[in-house]
Amino acid sequence: MTDQDIRDEVKKQLLSNVVRGYSKHFKTEYCTLQPSPDTYPFQYFWDSCFHIFILTAVGEHSLATSIIRSLFSMQKDNGFVGHILFWDRLRPAKLTDIFQNHLSESFRPHMSALIQPPLAAQALERIYYHTKDKKLLEEMVPKLKKYYDWLGHNRDLDGDGLLSIVTMFETGMDWKPTMDSLVGHSGKSSRSLFWRGVSVDFRNFRLGYDIKKIHKANKFLLKEVAFNTIYAQNLAVLSELCTQIDDKQASKYKRLSDKVSTLIMSKMYDSEAVAFWDIKAGSNEPIKVLTPTIFFPMVLPIVSKQMAQELIKRHLNNKQEFATNYPIPSVAINEASFNQFESEFLWRGPTWVLYNWFVYQCLFCKGFKKEAKALSGSIRALINKSGLREYYNPFTGEGYGAKHFTWSGVVVDMLNLK
Repeated sequence: MTDQDIRDEVKKQLLSNVVRGYSKHFKTEYCTLQPSPDTYPFQYFWDSCFHIFILTAVGEHSLATSIIRSLFSMQKDNGFVGHILFWDRLRPAKLTDIFQNHLSESFRPHMSALIQPPLAAQALERIYYHTKDKKLLEEMVPKLKKYYDWLGHNRDLDGDGLLSIVTMFETGMDWKPTMDSLVGHSGKSSRSLFWRGVSVDFRNFRLGYDIKKIHKANKFLLKEVAFNTIYAQNLAVLSELCTQIDDKQASKYKRLSDKVSTLIMSKMYDSEAVAFWDIKAGSNEPIKVLTPTIFFPMVLPIVSKQMAQELIKRHLNNKQEFATNYPIPSVAINEASFNQFESEFLWRGPTWVLYNWFVYQCLFCKGFKKEAKALSGSIRALINKSGLREYYNPFTGEGYGAKHFTWSGVVVDMLNLK
């Protein structure tokens, strides 16, 4: 397929997955875009942000606006927005996912009790870039400020500025191997790993998702590098959005962004390994497992081009780690947890377009155009070979998981960034 063919196919797929309705409980219209109707039928937080990036890339600005409004339609008074919005279907995809909710809210339209990487400011910025709609900013920026303030007040558990997640399923990268050690697992995935992961949700569920009790229990607390990189990015973007509407708190969010970026450098970077690691909350002990999130902080201004070049040379171009036929595998191929094939345990080997999309931005912003072009070429090849799939075999390019998967449409955003 040509680039235009890919754009047309992505747009067609997204428009076919749109769901509109009216919530009597919240007394509001809603508009969502299902990542895959059969497998992922709800509105998901960072999925909605990806959809906005894709929709604006194919000119569907009005639909993108409807989706971000819906994403914040259930926002709590304290600013919280959950990782799944259950509009018209209340039963979760898996029975065990019930433990990701507040029991008292589970029998009506509601949000989950979990969070996901906070991409919302960038999503709003992307809409504004194309529409210059200041009224939308005046409507949405106060909501975003409450949301990012909630994150800082409730998930900066060590009081240093870095955010902590309290379950595997808050990374957006379920079963990412860096989390194995927190549940007493190592090596390949297994049913034991599944139940260990569920037990974390069950414990939090029993505690009513009271963050003070969860913090005190100290069973699963992780400062994840991708989550905090995205947090730092979006605080900076929120500052810019505040400036556009003359909001006097713009400087507050810029200072916090700079602080988080500095902490990522000082606490997560390992100069000997040339990698940014996830770290355990409390002790700040690094978890030295190679996944593509070691590259994510390259996108931050604080990371020098020389440091980025070292990361690329040591890891991205290393055939023993990430330089496969169809990069980037979701864990280095020399890690004990690596599995290239389809599995219910996601993010443990196969290539996801999302990783390429994010690392593409990292490479592009640091001036590594050749390496960025190679990543976009890999995604074109995967889509030509196997279509829009959830994830792919990093050696053969075979498509796995959900079919007609909307996330893979972020390739059009890569195509537009030249």
